[in-house]
Amino acid sequence: MSYPEAVNAPPQAPPRFRPPTVQALGRTWPRATTVERVAWGVHLVAVVGVLITALLLDADPRGVGTHQQLGLPECGFIPLFGGPCPSCGFTTTFTLAAHGHLISAFVNQPFGFLMFLGALSSVPLAAIAVTRRVSWLEATDRWHWGKIVAATLALWLLCWAYKWAIYTG
Repeated sequence: MSYPEAVNAPPQAPPRFRPPTVQALGRTWPRATTVERVAWGVHLVAVVGVLITALLLDADPRGVGTHQQLGLPECGFIPLFGGPCPSCGFTTTFTLAAHGHLISAFVNQPFGFLMFLGALSSVPLAAIAVTRRVSWLEATDRWHWGKIVAATLALWLLCWAYKWAIYTG
């Protein structure tokens, strides 16, 4: 094409970028990058480790303090303020739930129980991300993450108030 033809040629639209996809769970999903797959692999190993650890512990009947079986110190928040910290009871709740005591786990620390359910449900999601190369980050990029984080934080604080109310020391 000569110079005048090139100048007068109609503009061509750039080719549309289509992110790579993968088939999984009966539909098409965006493909995970290698970095994302590695991160999900690390997440999978960590969560399985936490769940196995919860199975190996015995729940402290006080509803807090189960973490001390791991050699960790007592929560410093309790002696300082006379009540539990925002995450007090999480290890006990995970241990109760891992042993199948779901109602007791929920009553002990409702947010910790939701965290347990989240951890448990993330195991197959992480396995799918690693093995089938599904990008959950891309698949959920249109979610309203700001509202989700704000609601999660509010729920955590509400559950902390509940834990403080039922705490008997």
